[in-house]
Amino acid sequence: MQEMQKKPSAEEIVSYASEKAAFVNADALGPLAEFGDYKKIIDELLAEGIFEIGKDRVSEKIAKSRAKINVLETPIIEIRHERFRPEARESSGKVKILEEYDVTGQSFSSGSVKDFLNYFRAKFDALSEILMQHPGMSPKSISSLHNIRIGPEGRKEFDVIGMVKDKWISKKGHLILQLEDLEAECVAVIPKDDLELTRIGLNVLPDNVICVRAVKGSQGMVIAKGIVFPEVPQRELPKIENDASIAITADVHIGSKLFLEESFRRFLAWINGSIGNEKEAERAGKIKYLVFAGDNVDGVGIYPEQFDELGIKDIYEQYAEFEKLVMQIPEYVEIIICPGQHDAVRRADPQPAIPKEFAPNLSKMSNVHFVGSPGWFEVEGLKCLVYHGASLHDLISSVTTLSSAKPEKVMVEILRRRDLMPTYGLRQPYVPEKKDFMVMKEVPDLYFGGDMHHVGYERYRGTTVVNAGTWQSQTPYQLNLGHIPTPGIVPTIDLKKNSIREVHFLEQELRGA
Repeated sequence: MQEMQKKPSAEEIVSYASEKAAFVNADALGPLAEFGDYKKIIDELLAEGIFEIGKDRVSEKIAKSRAKINVLETPIIEIRHERFRPEARESSGKVKILEEYDVTGQSFSSGSVKDFLNYFRAKFDALSEILMQHPGMSPKSISSLHNIRIGPEGRKEFDVIGMVKDKWISKKGHLILQLEDLEAECVAVIPKDDLELTRIGLNVLPDNVICVRAVKGSQGMVIAKGIVFPEVPQRELPKIENDASIAITADVHIGSKLFLEESFRRFLAWINGSIGNEKEAERAGKIKYLVFAGDNVDGVGIYPEQFDELGIKDIYEQYAEFEKLVMQIPEYVEIIICPGQHDAVRRADPQPAIPKEFAPNLSKMSNVHFVGSPGWFEVEGLKCLVYHGASLHDLISSVTTLSSAKPEKVMVEILRRRDLMPTYGLRQPYVPEKKDFMVMKEVPDLYFGGDMHHVGYERYRGTTVVNAGTWQSQTPYQLNLGHIPTPGIVPTIDLKKNSIREVHFLEQELRGA
């Protein structure tokens, strides 16, 4: 007879976690010991960037591990209007997933110090290469600055590229940026009387890679005359022949008691052409592409008080309901789905695509495409980026001029930095992968986001930026923050005309803007 596996002791669990530079809270020791395979749970949490391991996270992992997949057969509900003749049905979808920029199936990090070191080096190399492509850019390395003599030669302006290691105000009131490259460090002084440059410098964050235009100061110091971000280049949006539109939504939060199901069903009725006047039906009939930008379900165990706020308390049942609703979208619409922090993936960026086991029916459909966050794809030849947007909260907390009520402004700052993880070590965790999936190596024509529960859009240097709204009413957390969401609004982009329009579904009567 097979010998029963011995229950691990608290000392064994603590010892294993310590070897991995993690800390296990006392309340998590019991569940880990009862489960037995404590190493598996600890390793999974470490891979998500969680190094302080508590009972809630452990219980969630154990529940997922023990859960049995319950695939619900959900029929597609026909709600189309008989006279609805969608133009989008007549054309084939042109979707290409850019898998080389997606972490799905490419996550090989062990979370070691070496991985983090390689990550920052890869980030510096990628962003400095982008900066060097700017017209007239011929930067000097930091280590070569000592060759510049103080005097007439030192008054000539030069460029130096570095990653910001630190930032502070000197005793005399000057703003100081400490820069480093792969070989050396220096400090860049922004004089306090240069108000415009000081304003720009205050928005520079640790871990940003920038170019400083400067003159030589004392040893190991330069006087800044200008700051250049990696930026996206100025360009025109390519012309599209096909008369097609793309709709963007996010933060459905199915499973939450605050999910606005009635409004979402009005959206389904609209995209099927069964509500609205003839003009509205014509617009709905041009929707060829639909993007879900994360937080598709509300999840389980995401925050301590969540269980009592759930209408559906099982993660598989939440996804079953999500499938049931999404399968009512016409089959000619190409659907791109990325995850968010409430989905059944790791919380840390970059996030892989939602596993097929949670959405088995949608995974079999040829018009449904699951991507990671960030995820890159092409439609009609346009390069598209979708990123749920968790790291944007760190940018908002660090730059006083930014706000979650204007998410499009935050997304523009991301484009300026060409980096979806502009600063490290704040609220949003990050897994240091072998490749840097957060740097924008490509220039997106369309950039979609979510997470803020607030609609916003803008065009910046040829990139169309759209942040989706939500299908969840105001949460207690948002109420405490004074954040007012914009639920039940779906932005759409007419790709041929390059025009943006909102459709409002919160009210009983359909309204376009």
